Amino acid sequence: MTSIDHTLEVEQLYREHKTLLTSIAYRMLGSMSEAEDAVQDVFVTISKLGKIDMTHPRAYLVKMVTNRVLNVMKAAPRNRESYTGHWLPEPVIELGTSAADTPLARVIQHEQLGYAMLVLLQICTPQERAVFVLRESFGYEYADIASMLDKSEAACRKIFSRASAKIGHLSRTGNERTMDSSVERFVQSFTQAIHTGRLEGFIHLLTEDAVMISDGGGIVRAAIHPILGRSRIKAFFEGIAGKGSLIGQLHHVSISGQQGLLLQRENRPPFALVFEPSEDFTAIRAVYMVSNPEKLTRINGLDQKQSC
Repeated sequence: MTSIDHTLEVEQLYREHKTLLTSIAYRMLGSMSEAEDAVQDVFVTISKLGKIDMTHPRAYLVKMVTNRVLNVMKAAPRNRESYTGHWLPEPVIELGTSAADTPLARVIQHEQLGYAMLVLLQICTPQERAVFVLRESFGYEYADIASMLDKSEAACRKIFSRASAKIGHLSRTGNERTMDSSVERFVQSFTQAIHTGRLEGFIHLLTEDAVMISDGGGIVRAAIHPILGRSRIKAFFEGIAGKGSLIGQLHHVSISGQQGLLLQRENRPPFALVFEPSEDFTAIRAVYMVSNPEKLTRINGLDQKQSC
């Protein structure tokens, strides 16, 4: 095989599998920039090989990316020790129907693992995240996952069980429709609260022990620590509303496959808002607010200006 043939083969593999590999890496890492770097690193490694002999190229590439991502995840806790405030995953935001029709958006939507799941995955170990994402999100058989991770099928089943126990009700299959309808209600309630200036209806949807986590990354002002309890979350929103921080164009968007909100503000950075439902899907048990501008670069379709 000549070097030209090898280069063309690598380029073809990249075109065919980039979207899938990036989506897998993103789900595990919670960072699109890190996911893209991991995929790029894998193809740089492949390009240096003298010959590629792959009976099942997709499985081979998924295994390479998974192992690369595992190495990145092992270093993540050290890298985040210096992060200002609470670290939240980087959202991939899609506004409008044409934006949601991009290749990566279609994969993310199909997975049915939304932003709230990305947050909960952060409490899992790297191997738990890898097994859970490959099994729950992409439907790989335990035999395939075992081969990718060089573990037994029994071990992978146990790892998946531990991850599911940590994540809780959002890991249960068959909840997608219930979750979608519940989150839609939460989104509509917050939208109405912003438009009317009356927060009571939205605040009533919060559980008494709800938590709000905001991520400004030390770049914009945000709560350094989680805000615990319905009354404190109410005070937070009332406080920023009083300062005019909720004035702007509010968009209904898809955030990493889950319904959410994006507030565009004049002369101020935007922020994304996502709600995690309670176990019975009737209330909000967590509010995630991402305002770090470095994490809000993946916003597709803003030219459509579909404000709420």
